[in-house]
Amino acid sequence: MALKKKIYTDDNTGVYAEYWKISEINSNWLNDRIEIILSGFFNEETRRLNKNPVLRKTSYALGEDARIYFSAISMQPEGVDIIQEAYNFVKRVERDFYDAEDVLE
Repeated sequence: MALKKKIYTDDNTGVYAEYWKISEINSNWLNDRIEIILSGFFNEETRRLNKNPVLRKTSYALGEDARIYFSAISMQPEGVDIIQEAYNFVKRVERDFYDAEDVLE
């Protein structure tokens, strides 16, 4: 899975990333902290050619959000995919991704 949403870099160059893949999910269960790192590529083709991302975005699930969306209990039901849940979480909480399109691979 990936997300499709055109987001420009902050450096006024006109460069943007349109294809977003989760590249890391880091968890600290003791402190209820989940870090989700998305890598933004110019498009799907550049991602598939293993080019470098042009932009990275980080989203955090902290405290109650971490417990609700990413706890061991919430991940128990068969078929629950932590990657899918991370994409859903990012689309719910990050303004840049509210209207991102799901890309199924």
